[in-house]
Amino acid sequence: MKKWRCRICGYIHEGDKPPDYCPVCGAQSDEFDLQDEGEKQKSEEKLRRIIIIGNGAAGIEAARTIREYNKKVEILIFSEEPYHFYSRIHLSTLLAENSTLENIQIYNSSWYQEQQINVYLNNPVKSIFPLENKIEDAQGRLYRYDKLIIASGALPFVPPVEGVNLPGIFTLRNFDQAQQIRTYARQSKTALVLGGGILGIEIASSLNKLGLEVSIIERSDHLMPQQLDIQGGNILKSILEKRGIRFYLSVTIKKFSGDNKLQSVHLSSGEIIQTELAILAAGISPNIKTTKDAQLELNKGILVNEHLQTNFENVYAAGDVAEFQETIAGIWPAAVDQGIIAAKNALGINVSYQGSTPLHILKVAGIELTSVGQKYKNISTDKEIIHFNEQDGKYVKLIHNGKILSGAVVLDVSGIGFRLEKLIKNKSSIFEKISYLEKGDWSVLKKK
Repeated sequence: MKKWRCRICGYIHEGDKPPDYCPVCGAQSDEFDLQDEGEKQKSEEKLRRIIIIGNGAAGIEAARTIREYNKKVEILIFSEEPYHFYSRIHLSTLLAENSTLENIQIYNSSWYQEQQINVYLNNPVKSIFPLENKIEDAQGRLYRYDKLIIASGALPFVPPVEGVNLPGIFTLRNFDQAQQIRTYARQSKTALVLGGGILGIEIASSLNKLGLEVSIIERSDHLMPQQLDIQGGNILKSILEKRGIRFYLSVTIKKFSGDNKLQSVHLSSGEIIQTELAILAAGISPNIKTTKDAQLELNKGILVNEHLQTNFENVYAAGDVAEFQETIAGIWPAAVDQGIIAAKNALGINVSYQGSTPLHILKVAGIELTSVGQKYKNISTDKEIIHFNEQDGKYVKLIHNGKILSGAVVLDVSGIGFRLEKLIKNKSSIFEKISYLEKGDWSVLKKK
């Protein structure tokens, strides 16, 4: 069976041809690459049970990979949520749509049965005992493992400010929260989003689509500071302002206030914004609450080596909870990569993780944005190619050294983002393409 990988989110599709669209991120079929499987190594046959904590992207990809390489080992997945794996990427757009959970679930229940993957829903792991190769679930039951993969994900960052627990203030990390926000939004006229990153902008756009007056608070001086340069951030801001979204940049929230429910937000600038609804979308924190007493080495997340192995040889970590080379990737494609690699190493198949190319996609309210790799020149040999059409807001910025492309920001120019991402990821030579790219002739990207 052929395997096709989505360039945007990393989803793996099995079939003779790629799907019409990606069930995780909505990418079209031409954004799938055929995977070179090569010669498969055999896994350790003596393994009896592998336990996975978490059923997000990293956890499910780990389980899928384990079963692909080993048909006999018992796989147990423990999940805090009562639902099978679904696309968190769609949660923000779900706010403005009448979609159901089934619309964003990746695999139906029969898939888990066919793969012989045992999922314990609504049953988080309470404790880990790595010296004894055991975990304890929420009911106090103990389970022994041969290998453990921790893929517990992340928690939304909640600022430690006065009034943050008032009714009307939400985070968006799971399906139930999306449902709660959607219900509350339909009874509100005004909303505020803390965070001008991808999630914050997608949430704001959905609430704007519902007819609410929406404001975004961002502590940086431009939108999407992790993904965009200043010029790109300002162009995006201008586009969204024309659609009715207001922005407060270079400020933070000092406190939330209201009489039994949220009514206003006080900013560090001294301004006070009247709002009925606020959504916190200003980053994440690795979910290490289960691991704090497990003698695992921690920093921001669980420290892992190039095999995604912790300081215990039978314990691995992947996804938003894993910290590799002082970095928590925090993006879906990296979680997929890490889930696959952690699974292979747990099976005894030696594979090294080299990091994931930063790839960020925003497709919302008719805006298409791709950010890959570097945003700025960082060494003297770097060069820039910039194209900006002020009338229609189209913007392309490429960073290269004359031979290799190391970064790209593409705003509202369709069809070239994934091609640039492939050049960057493969470190392909662009020497013969530079003159075309300088002229803005994107057709050269389609040539081999």
